[in-house]
Amino acid sequence: MSVVIVVKVSEGLVLAADSAATLTGRVVDSNGVHEEAVFQTFYNAKKLLQIGNDLPIGVLTWGQAYIGLRTIESLVREWEYNSGWQSLESFKKKYLDKPFSVETCARGLLEHLRKAHQEEFGSLPKEQQPGLGIVVAGYSEQGFFPEIWRFVVPIDKDIANQRPDINGKPNFGASWFGITEPIIRLHFGRDDNAVQIISEKYNIPVEELHEVLRPLEYQIPFPQMPLQDAIEYANYMLNVVIGRFRFVIGPELCGGQVDIAAITQREFHWLSKKTWKLA
Repeated sequence: MSVVIVVKVSEGLVLAADSAATLTGRVVDSNGVHEEAVFQTFYNAKKLLQIGNDLPIGVLTWGQAYIGLRTIESLVREWEYNSGWQSLESFKKKYLDKPFSVETCARGLLEHLRKAHQEEFGSLPKEQQPGLGIVVAGYSEQGFFPEIWRFVVPIDKDIANQRPDINGKPNFGASWFGITEPIIRLHFGRDDNAVQIISEKYNIPVEELHEVLRPLEYQIPFPQMPLQDAIEYANYMLNVVIGRFRFVIGPELCGGQVDIAAITQREFHWLSKKTWKLA
């Protein structure tokens, strides 16, 4: 599993991800019941990627860490190679005067990953097919403000704008995906499992309980937040989730090094990035 965060402020974007990737499967217990189990956890998965080597666009991935024998990074790099997104130069060579856009990049990745997912898991019943979440975020060539597009394979047939403009003005804020329960506890002051239990026990609509608990939500001024503070916010929230899985009993579904990048109109900046090394 994973936790990934994207923060949109007026100065740019921050993308952040943990590095844990779990291999899971079904085992049979002594009573013949099939249960999901974690077989192995790797702590060097790349869930934050830059598109090309000089484009202001990044990708976050959560959920399924592998499709068949391949990592998600491998499949993204294959799409880059085949579609001419390895660099600005290769894009211009292939598409001539056409400007690159975050939306076009997201649609291309959706088609590529959906095809790979279908080939590997298409024979399974829909409810047994693992989900793969993708965020594609950054700056289009002719755009002043950043864009965030997302999709989940195999559920979504099209991409969705994660933070569309409101009344013609940018929608600044933070979005998180994957294992987000610790962030929701901290940020909104509630536990959604507890809310569900109370809703069922006392026959109170979940929406009503959310409204009652709304005053507990932390108010964060994202529109005025400098990019450096957005970087520190994303790092803090990621480590809240990682700390929960480090210290609470159970498998470490989130962990490893935190990868963080900031994206401005003209550049993709790595703040923290895994590198190959000897242990």
